[in-house]
Amino acid sequence: MTIAAQYREVPQNAVDLEDHPFSFAPPAGLERLLASIAEVGLLAPPWLRPKVGKKFQVVAGRRRCLAMAQLGWERLPARVLPADVSDSFCLLVSLYDNAFTRGFNPLEQARLASRLLAYWDRSTVTRKFLPLLGQPPAPGFLDRLLAVLALEDPLQGLVAEGRLALSAALRLAEWDPKDRLAVAPFLEGLPLSQSKQEELLEGVGWLARREETDPGAILGRPELRRLLGEPGKTPQEKAAAVRRQLHGWLFPQLSRAEADFAAALSRLGLSRHPRLSLKPPPAFEGPDFELEVKFRDGAELQNLLEEIARLTRQEEFSALTR
Repeated sequence: MTIAAQYREVPQNAVDLEDHPFSFAPPAGLERLLASIAEVGLLAPPWLRPKVGKKFQVVAGRRRCLAMAQLGWERLPARVLPADVSDSFCLLVSLYDNAFTRGFNPLEQARLASRLLAYWDRSTVTRKFLPLLGQPPAPGFLDRLLAVLALEDPLQGLVAEGRLALSAALRLAEWDPKDRLAVAPFLEGLPLSQSKQEELLEGVGWLARREETDPGAILGRPELRRLLGEPGKTPQEKAAAVRRQLHGWLFPQLSRAEADFAAALSRLGLSRHPRLSLKPPPAFEGPDFELEVKFRDGAELQNLLEEIARLTRQEEFSALTR
């Protein structure tokens, strides 16, 4: 359905800049837009809808209206919709106006998906509108977006910044609010990829079930809090330390075996060897070890083979591989 909009110049003081129910982004960072309008004029007019009392509601282009007002324009070029145009059509105007210019961050995608579901069914929103929002047209991605809206402000902020993956948000939506707030400092302070965010949440959840407690109790343990706030460590080092601690709690026997193996490698001089690398069987559950040898020529290979032979005669090596 197409509804004709009339091109008009509207008095600036007739536009209600606080009435913008179809915009989803804060009007921050107007500097580049101000410079553009001042240099070449308005490239795309905003869309308005008449209100009672000779005022106009902003349907799309609030930032453009703000910029023109700051530049002192007394009359604003705009496309004015009929007063009786539906909210659903106005929502589509805002969607298309932004989809092909700036796009939407994940939090805006979630809010728009929720608004679209007020007028269209899940199948239509998934198939027709998710690609416009920047997501694949699959039901699982709609579920991820809707899960974001169940999160608290700190976590929604991370979603908006692209620092909290939608797959992790879907997991968090199943947690109790106090548990979600307990994990927020870890997600804010540690540089975790999508897979590592999921690993963290899955590991904490598994520990909580095994110990018949809640995720917040696991995350509140002094060991983790100390690692999170340890001075002198980079965020990457803190993330690695937190992951090691959780790994140790989840798999205590495997962690002890890994620590013993690393200590033995160190005693044999293999932990930082530039040309030799010895790896244990996966999870220490098989008979075969893996030895990697790097060499430049036959002479170096011969020297390394002699070094390996000396190592294999040591009791420490026999104990390591036994």
